[in-house]
Parts: sequence; C-alpha cells; structure tokens
Amino acid sequence: MAFALLILLQFNITWLSVRSRVVSRLVKSEPTLLVYQGRFLPAALRAERLTEDEILAELRAQGLSSVTEAAAVVLETGGDLSVLQQTTSSPDSVLRDVRGTDPTP
Repeated sequence: MAFALLILLQFNITWLSVRSRVVSRLVKSEPTLLVYQGRFLPAALRAERLTEDEILAELRAQGLSSVTEAAAVVLETGGDLSVLQQTTSSPDSVLRDVRGTDPTP
C-alpha cells in the first residue's frame, strides 16, 4: 500500500510540475556553481553539502591535476558534476542558467 502511494504521489508531482511553473520551481533545482576561475565557492559547497575533497576527486576523474585548471565546476540538476577546463575563451555562455554565476569573481 505504501509503495502504491509513493508511485501515485510521484506521478502527481511530475504531472503538476510539467503543467505548472510554480510547482516546477518548487520541486526542481537549478544548476549550482561550486568552483569558478579555479577558486572554490565555500558558501555554495555548504549549501549543497559537498566537500572540497569530493570536487577534487571529480577533477582528478576528468584528468585535471589542479583546481586552478578548472574554469568552473557545476552541480547539475541530476546530481552530476560538470567540469569546464580553463581556456582562452570565457565559459560564461554555458553558465548563463547556473545559480551563483557572478561575472566578477
């Protein structure tokens, strides 16, 4: 019975979030910036309950040897971490919908 109730609630919330902008904002998160221009953003890490060690592990998995090589690390809505490497061009175009993006670091 409890399992059926959970399935019903999940279905209802999904149905409502597709049809209502207010409900969608309540149940869906937005991407969050955790590292910008090679610097950790401690307030964002605390808010998302992540540690610097977890970020460093993801940087290593992406083949980076230092946090300064990362232009940005973003916690995506699905829980994945996206790592953007430093380049000569600005990563701001792909960060336009990310919470915490500040053009002046």
